[in-house]
Amino acid sequence: MAEAPRVGIVANPSKEGAKELLSDLIDQLARREVEYVLEKQTAEFIGEEAGTSFADICDKIDLLLVLGGDGTILWVLRQLREKIKPIAAINTGTLGFLTCATEEESSVLIDALVTGDYETTERLVIEGRFETGGKVVNRFVGLNEVTICRGVDSRVIHVEAIINGQSANRYTGDGLILATPTGSTAYSLSAGGPLLQPGANVFAVTPICPHTLANRPLVVGADSKVVFEAPEQRDDLALMVDGQLVASVNQPSTISMQKAGFCLPLISLPGQNFFGVLHQKLGWTGSAI
Repeated sequence: MAEAPRVGIVANPSKEGAKELLSDLIDQLARREVEYVLEKQTAEFIGEEAGTSFADICDKIDLLLVLGGDGTILWVLRQLREKIKPIAAINTGTLGFLTCATEEESSVLIDALVTGDYETTERLVIEGRFETGGKVVNRFVGLNEVTICRGVDSRVIHVEAIINGQSANRYTGDGLILATPTGSTAYSLSAGGPLLQPGANVFAVTPICPHTLANRPLVVGADSKVVFEAPEQRDDLALMVDGQLVASVNQPSTISMQKAGFCLPLISLPGQNFFGVLHQKLGWTGSAI
């Protein structure tokens, strides 16, 4: 039997039933004599004082057990960045594309983590920088997508996509998305972008409500250097990363993006696969034969 891993636990306290589930998981790990470390806010959530900060937790663990939905996983990634450890997530949210177990399957997941009977996929991460006024004012990482879009006004915006130093297209519409394969089932999908297998080494450039119907999604290699250039606009724009506002764009700006030097290792249970998730979450069906 494989040696039991050291498990870090992060819980989203805003989810219904999170405290009861967290206590149950701690009991399960204790019964199996598995060493665990609670993230500081998670420990405070159940009245314990022996929590560990995000700055230190990854030095003490082999993997992270996350209680929450996809948004919780994205938040954890923003905290840990290149220090990230393999994540096994129990869905206490809504859709849960990135989670590997439900609350009812928690004991199955714990057994799998203890025995090592699970699979890990490396999820591509975007890293980028936002430049305006001749200065780099923000650096970011994103698991799903980077979006530049119109702010509160309804007028169209103009953004040019440059791939490996070559101008690909100037898009006019509501905005432009650079999505990873993981993010291809998120905002990019809603905007008409393609579905990409998680292991595909590509990005999708997806226009949002393009003014010209000839402006279609574009798939490029993930080794590409992708730049979105926003010339001076009549209204402020918004730079969003994984659904979070990074900056308001109120003068000519450049967003430079590439594949990060690290990936997110995402744990799944045996038998789980991308198409099974599409069947479950999107209502797809298999062969009629």
